[in-house]
Amino acid sequence: MKTRLLHAVAIGVATLSTPLCPAALAQPETQAQTPAPLRAFTTEHRGTFNGVKLRYSANVGEIILQDETGTPTASLFATSYVRKDVKPRDIPQRPVLFLFNGGPGAASMWLHVGAFGPKRVKLPQDVAADVTPPFQLVDNSYTVLDVADVVFIDPPETGYSRVLSGVDPKQFRSAAGDAKAIAQFIVKWSESNSRDGSPKYVLGESYGTIRATLVAEELAKQRPLAGVILFGQAVNIVETVQRSGNIVGYAVNLPALTSIAAYHGRIDVAGRSQQALIDESYDFAMTDYLTALAQGNRLSQPRREQIAARLAALTGIGAEYYLANGLAISKEKFRSELLKDKGLIVGMYDARYTAPAAEPGKRASDPSMKVQPAFVAAVTDHLKNNLRVTLNDEYRSVDAAIRGPNAWDYGAPPSPFSDYDFPAAISHVMSAQPEFRLFIGTGVYDTTTTFGPVRYMVTRSNFPAARVVVRTYEGGHMAYTSEAALKALTDDVRQFIGSR
Repeated sequence: MKTRLLHAVAIGVATLSTPLCPAALAQPETQAQTPAPLRAFTTEHRGTFNGVKLRYSANVGEIILQDETGTPTASLFATSYVRKDVKPRDIPQRPVLFLFNGGPGAASMWLHVGAFGPKRVKLPQDVAADVTPPFQLVDNSYTVLDVADVVFIDPPETGYSRVLSGVDPKQFRSAAGDAKAIAQFIVKWSESNSRDGSPKYVLGESYGTIRATLVAEELAKQRPLAGVILFGQAVNIVETVQRSGNIVGYAVNLPALTSIAAYHGRIDVAGRSQQALIDESYDFAMTDYLTALAQGNRLSQPRREQIAARLAALTGIGAEYYLANGLAISKEKFRSELLKDKGLIVGMYDARYTAPAAEPGKRASDPSMKVQPAFVAAVTDHLKNNLRVTLNDEYRSVDAAIRGPNAWDYGAPPSPFSDYDFPAAISHVMSAQPEFRLFIGTGVYDTTTTFGPVRYMVTRSNFPAARVVVRTYEGGHMAYTSEAALKALTDDVRQFIGSR
């Protein structure tokens, strides 16, 4: 296995208003002029992936987006890996997997050098270990390049992608506008690479799962996708983010708290498997617990105490806390309460990680984000030294301008009756395309996009069960930082793509 030692680069962490995806490198915003001709950097490589030796090309290439009048609006870059030792007659049937992260406003570096690219950053598997330079960039034998070509898309103002001079970036900073831009990119990439007929899949992570569902709906009008892969899904965002006062949000997120409490030894598992604990917690959450929350102050004291005791047994948080707080705890509060007696908090994106609690009045950083410098160093090194990118611009891990409560338009009108019915987009595509399939994966130690809302969304939807695959992994929001979870995830995605 080839390795490269990487040294850390200085980073500034941008805090996003809704942290669905890890905040990354924040750099000053610049604007690019319309390029002519298109910029591209192509290199040839060999590798062994899933036990298959193959040749592939890597292309860091530019595509210009246009508005309805044909006016150029943005320069989008993507890194494409295309297998070269494929017989010409087989190319039209070879799948293409388009991938992006979330944020909103995050580049695709996490999936690129963390999970699905031919190179990945090697991280300590002991969550207590320091993550310090030099970092290792190694061959990624788990990538699905053996069965599909992979394309990592950086949305406008991330990576090397830029909104063109004189164009208002606001049009790209909405759920609908962002999805239209990515859909247009996929169409243009397919045309310019003669892959119109290839089966196409989209994989989105975190906010990227909302983007993926809307992209699928957009493309259903012109070039339908074969399937969508949601990782760390936020499609039913109201339940996922646990909106204050929404009792369903407290219920569906309870199984994640159970998994985390079991990991840290705060509850008695009594020989039960993780899956058995999850099922038990979810069943209680959606029956007795949800009923108790709905009854509110009409719940009898004896019953209130019974529910509090059951919650304590499932989460490791004392019954007295629940009795004092309306039988509910937020995911954020859980992070600081679980190991409070040890003076520790657990990670937001991956609750296996811990760190000393913050001083009163201060906000603690997320201990699971100590892996971030390794990703920044890895993607920077890979693009410049392996893929020979010589652009003068800097690679942006995040669009730093997307901050504050009104920086991103999710599409619902400003009304007390607002809702975000993104699952409807999946329903529309399922109805329009009988062969369309859906895959949803979640890390069990993630406190941002938990697995309970997945089960709730799927059971409450009209998605045909035979066309939906649901999986959980031993990890957090970026579960692929665990090598065992990475293998399981890529094996599942490979099977999902290959079983069409």
